[in-house]
Amino acid sequence: MNNFCLSKPRLSKLRLRKTGLVFGLLFCFATKVDALTIHYGNDRQPELAACDEHAYVGETDKANECYKNLSDHSDPLVQANAAASLGYVREANKRFREASSSSTDPIIKTHWAMLYLKTHQVSDAMSLLREALLYDEGFLPARLGLIEATMRTFESAAREQLNNILAEFPENVHALMLLARMELELQNTEQARSVLATVKPLLESAELPLLEWYTLQAGANLLDAEPIDDWAEKAIAINPSYGDIYSDVAHYYIITYRYVEAVELYKKAVELNPLLATAQRDLGINYLRINNVFGARHHIQKAFDIDPYDAQTVNTLRLLDKLDGMRISSVDVPDPDNPEQTLGRVIIRLDREDADALEPYVQNMSIRAMQVFSKRYDYKLNQPMIVELYHDHDDFGVRTVSTPGIGLLGVTFGHLTAMDSPKARAANEFHWGSTLWHEIAHVITLEATSHLLPRWFSEGLSVYEEWNTGPVADRTIPIDTLLAVAKNQLLPIDSLDSGFVRPTYNGQVQVSYMQAGLICDFISQRWGHEALVVMLKEFAQRSTTSNALNQAIGIDGPAFDILFSEYIEERYGELARSLDDYQVANRQMARAISSEDWLSVSVIARNIIERYPENVADGNAYEVLAQALRERDDNDGALDILMTWHALGGHGVESMQWMVRELREQQRFTEAAAVMESINWVNPYVVEEHRWLGDYYLSHQETTLAIREYDALLGLRPEDPAEALLGKAKAAVQLGDKESAKRQVLYALEHAPFYRSAQKLLLEFNEGESVD
Repeated sequence: MNNFCLSKPRLSKLRLRKTGLVFGLLFCFATKVDALTIHYGNDRQPELAACDEHAYVGETDKANECYKNLSDHSDPLVQANAAASLGYVREANKRFREASSSSTDPIIKTHWAMLYLKTHQVSDAMSLLREALLYDEGFLPARLGLIEATMRTFESAAREQLNNILAEFPENVHALMLLARMELELQNTEQARSVLATVKPLLESAELPLLEWYTLQAGANLLDAEPIDDWAEKAIAINPSYGDIYSDVAHYYIITYRYVEAVELYKKAVELNPLLATAQRDLGINYLRINNVFGARHHIQKAFDIDPYDAQTVNTLRLLDKLDGMRISSVDVPDPDNPEQTLGRVIIRLDREDADALEPYVQNMSIRAMQVFSKRYDYKLNQPMIVELYHDHDDFGVRTVSTPGIGLLGVTFGHLTAMDSPKARAANEFHWGSTLWHEIAHVITLEATSHLLPRWFSEGLSVYEEWNTGPVADRTIPIDTLLAVAKNQLLPIDSLDSGFVRPTYNGQVQVSYMQAGLICDFISQRWGHEALVVMLKEFAQRSTTSNALNQAIGIDGPAFDILFSEYIEERYGELARSLDDYQVANRQMARAISSEDWLSVSVIARNIIERYPENVADGNAYEVLAQALRERDDNDGALDILMTWHALGGHGVESMQWMVRELREQQRFTEAAAVMESINWVNPYVVEEHRWLGDYYLSHQETTLAIREYDALLGLRPEDPAEALLGKAKAAVQLGDKESAKRQVLYALEHAPFYRSAQKLLLEFNEGESVD
């Protein structure tokens, strides 16, 4: 008998640290226990089905021996599938490739695709499935496989394809099980249970195991806040090592943000089956999400020992090494209404090369946000909030989903929030202060409801807080959202979550973010912020959206949709219907700029601003008009336009820097300081801005902000730190801490022994003269 694999490769911890991030791997490794795959189709060869019977009931040794006996089978497809069932991924990949090289049988490409799908390489799986369908466009296993792959990317196209198949084959077990899973993803538990009721007799008639059926029933119970124990017991009675009943069901906690509860289910999964590599991995990942770093390392290492080539496991181990090297600090948040008490503590993790410059700002924003949101939502955190910023975007990606390359800026897991630092993106690319504000709003609202609020309300509140209380007032609604308004593509409030989970068109997720923010803003404007607080408390009691609305404003979802549509029509309807003209005007403006026809630029830009005055995002007409006015030597006019732009939330750094120079020349220092403050929430790495702003705050007795600026300046390691140290000394004097002031003066003189201002202050200390 041939052997699929002779030895298990080793990957030392030292090697692991050097390998970097892993996007996807196909290797051969020794037999492992992984999530159980139940084969519903009739395309599984009888020899393999006989082995599957042992696997289904937990007879792992017998199943593995059975699969191994097929290693020299005459059919290469049987060989490949046997290797895949054993977990010999590299060998299986090789044999699938050999089998497909001289065959146009779609079954080979289809089964090969399932290997890629099982190893989370969705795009490769989809390519193989499409190739299979080129051989036979009606090949049902390939069509179902493509739906399963499409579901991984949360595309609504999967539902349409699935409905087409069920119209042809209404009793197809695989299709019905996929439909039940899809309904649960959308938290449509009633529909999921109806599908499961239909499929059960079909499973029994086909003598297929009910393991996944029990798992989906348990998932429905979990989403309905009902016990899952009965379903778990039924599954375990069939297969005593079926840890999947807990690890698969934990997924429904993950999609509803309930990471602490998910950890408890993953713990049950690994207790039932310690060799279930995916459960060990996911337990470790979710321990990390709730800041249990020791528990995370323990279980990620166990997962690595079982399966050393799982990309998420390898990436998370690397991240844990990274966390060990980050700098940790903490700050207590005073209660502004009772300074003797605190609202909580913030623990901050920063990359060491960012820490000195960013820490003062992260502390400042975290304190402000916790104070604002604790009061606005009548909730005090019961444990420290953890804030992490990463200067490597791929590190942040691994922190979020254990895979690099994600498109997010920030994510919140409960008490812990993580995001890109300003260095993780191209210079001036995003407003990191608003991102931090958005994520801390999530911390408060998620924790206040035990993570029970719907996705739309969670995101809507954070967007609403960005607009109303955050560091920038930018309310620009993207063109894609305006197009959705024009096409009547906004969703009813009762089904708005589906726009986040199962988008039906490109860009719908971002449209749903904007719609959710606009809904919260509309409710606050019409019924007051307190209505949102009532809804938050209703969701904490597991209320539906319509019931929460009824309690807060006295109407249900459909009635609200009518009022909201009227609001959107009044505010954006005309603009949405004239988008073609708006975009034509923008193209005309671009042509006028290229020909340097600044008079025409001015006229067109003013017209665009009149059409959509809230648009202050990149490429806005305000900055263009300011440029045109400057080209015509009208600096005062340009400054006036940019002051309006900045008040609306404009935050392009180059424009703001020009504003600061002009305002300082005109000795409008208070306005200059406000603009300079805005710059630092986009790009906090400019030495001169921190130096000037620190001196400004010091001169206006805003001592805490002055110290923040001097600390940020010192964090940038200027060639001459003496000025910043002297500034800290003067700030300490204002606080009445003369010992600290004297210490800072001495530090300044160490760097610049002949610095006269520092010498003078030290002399005043020594002679006992006033240093006020």
